[in-house]
Parts: sequence; structure tokens; C-alpha cells
Amino acid sequence: MYTHVVATLTGAAAAGIVAYLHLRRSSRRSSSAAPTNPGTFVLERFFAEFEFNAKHQICNSDVSALSMKELLALCAEDVASTRAWDDLSLGYTESRGAPALLAEIASCYGPSISAEDVLECVPAEGILLSAQALVQQGDEIVVQWPAYQSLFEIARSRGARVRKWTARGGGAARLYFDVDDLAALCGVAAGEPKPIRAFVINFPHNPTGAHLTAAEQVRIVSIARACGAFVLSDEMYRGLEHTASHPTLPAMCDVYEKGISLAGMSKVFALPGLRVGWLVSPLANGFIEECSRLKDYTTICGSAPSEALALMALRQRDALLARSRRIIADGLAAVDAFFGRQPQLAHYHPPMAGPICYPCFKGDGLSAADVMAYARGLVGAKGVLILPGGACYEVDDAQGTAHFRLGLGRVDIADSLHVYEQALTDPRFTTCRKVA
Repeated sequence: MYTHVVATLTGAAAAGIVAYLHLRRSSRRSSSAAPTNPGTFVLERFFAEFEFNAKHQICNSDVSALSMKELLALCAEDVASTRAWDDLSLGYTESRGAPALLAEIASCYGPSISAEDVLECVPAEGILLSAQALVQQGDEIVVQWPAYQSLFEIARSRGARVRKWTARGGGAARLYFDVDDLAALCGVAAGEPKPIRAFVINFPHNPTGAHLTAAEQVRIVSIARACGAFVLSDEMYRGLEHTASHPTLPAMCDVYEKGISLAGMSKVFALPGLRVGWLVSPLANGFIEECSRLKDYTTICGSAPSEALALMALRQRDALLARSRRIIADGLAAVDAFFGRQPQLAHYHPPMAGPICYPCFKGDGLSAADVMAYARGLVGAKGVLILPGGACYEVDDAQGTAHFRLGLGRVDIADSLHVYEQALTDPRFTTCRKVA
């Protein structure tokens, strides 16, 4: 029998929990199966339902976006860029990306990277192209766990076997990734490296806020090289580090001959509406050429206005990065203070890096459905949006599903947390409870 939170849910809200249970089942497949379509993207379906309706959003992974007016004002002294914007043709663009943009992207990396090592794409498209270029049925890949679903789901749908490099900790303990576990998982620790097609990693990590040291990054490259694996490194949050002990690391494309860096304008530069991202990898390994060929079946080419605005923004990247870090620092202070005032709610550890944190509700035996019910009830009754962790990151109940994601990057986060704090006085939302 449903109690507490679920008792308050009717109609679409109650149906949503049933829908969640169906989506979760439909998104899970065996670790190695015949190719088929990817399962339902649970996190993105959750956001599709609530992101543009919830008044108080405290779970977003981006930084408050700039307006067009703000971006153009920032670039006002860049005469060449503003003239190019005024004279912009709205025709087709080059498939690999505008040459000037590719060169500017390459300048964000080390001296060994040039424009020919870069492919412009939509960030999510980059994940799709990578899986298509790298993975065939029967291949094995290693993925950090938990992970943004597309980082493993597309490969899994293509018939790959997904090995999980699972975070340690959770609950009351900080979540972190032990590179010794990765070495053991791949057979390197035993001196018998497995033939792994690709490692898929993400640092700063979504959703845990975990990060690597430089020494740990070196070890990951060594393990990948021993296995003959590519390393697809999701670096969408690279540059948003905020502790001296975990500084910005070199990009994977700079440190490994089979390294692939995925990045874009959405997170670090606070321009998600441009839908501009890129893949960077040394041309000699063949990955960029294969993705370029596959892009003919997806977007073919980028948007001319988006490319022009992305180029203007990257030429001001230091100012944009400073803005994002300042907003996140303020957000982190607000979240720290919130949990300092509400210690009974959840176990909380400040993130090592990035714009999100991953607290865990206090309570015994909470399931993914319990946290989903709480989240749906909270947004329905109070307009406050949190992201249920177990449901949206495919974490089994046995691994601890009471985590939820909060974001640090919105300028109104302190005000929204105040609304959540007021909601905590309502007995339905004082804490997350079991619903069945």
C-alpha cells in the first residue's frame, strides 16, 4: 500500500511512477545481446516532463545561460567576429565544421592538436557517433558507473558487453573511483589484459562530482594501452574544477594516442542553446575520419549561426570560464549552507569538481521508486525539481539508490533552496520515505 508521498499523487503524477517502472525495465538489457534500438533515456524523459515547467530547479548540470545580448556585448570589441556575424550567410556549412571554429577549438588543446583532429558536432551526437565508430556486436567496453545513460546505452544496444567500473562509497560515504578496481576489471592487475574496445570515462564526473588526480589519469592511460583500448573521455565539465587538490587535468586527446575528448559549449561556457560540441582525437588513429563519414547520416553539417556564435564565444573563453566558476562557487556555498542547516535530510559531500553534487537521502531500504515518488511529489506540490539518482542513472537497489542530484550552476540556486527548505516543513517532504 502506498503511504505518505504517494498518497498525495493522483492522475498524471501517480501514472508517472508506473511509467518510470516501465521505462526502467525497458531501458535495461542484457550486457551482451543482438543489436537493437537503445532503451528509453530515463533521465532525458524525466527532464522532458519537468524541465520547462518546474519553477524552482535545483538539479541542473549546466550554468545559467548567457542571453544573446550578453554574448554580443562580451564580444563587442572583436570587430572581425561581429562583422562576420553581421554578414553571415544562412547557407549550408562545411561538414567537419567551419574552418575558423575548428582552428579555435584546436587552440584549446596542446600543441600536437590541429584543426584536422577536430570534428564539430552536437554534443549528444558526438556520443552517438563515437559508439557507432568504435563498437560492434560482441565488443567489450568499460564504463564508469553510474553514468549518463547514452555513454553506455548506445554501445549496449549495438550488442557490446558493458563492464562497469563502479564507484566505491555511497550512502554516508563519499563516492569515488578506485583505479585499482579498473586495473582488476580489465585483467591488467593480474598481468592478463583483456581485449577491451573502449574505456568510457567522465571527469569531472556526472553525477557524483568525483575527479581524478594527475597520477590516476596516467594510470588509466597505461591500463587502456595495455588493453589496446580507445578512451572516450567525456570532458563536458573540464575546466569547472574548484579545489586545489584536483586541478584541471590534460585532455585525453593530448595524453594518449587513442584518446578521444568530447566537449562543447553547453556546460563550461554556459551556451547550451547553441548545440555546438566537438570530438578531438589524433587523426592518425582513424577515429575522426570514421565519425566524419558517419556524420553524413546524422546532422550532415552544423548551424551557421551557432558556429559563428560559438567562435565568438571561444575567443572570449577566459571571461566565460571565469563567469561559470564564479556562479558555481556561489552555488556551492549555498548548497553547503543548506545541508548545514538541514543535516537530517541527507548525507552530503561537496563535489571535488564540476557543477553538480550527489547527496543521499537518509533512511533505510530506500529504493529507486521511493526517490522517484518523492521527486515527483515535490515538483508537483511545491514546484521544486530534484533529479532521482537511482532511476536516472540505472543504479540497482543493492548498490544504493537513495542518491539524488543537485546543481550548483544556476544564479537563483540560493532562492530555490530556500523554497525547498520551506517545503521540508510539510510532513510529506520532510524526508524521503518508503512508498510501498
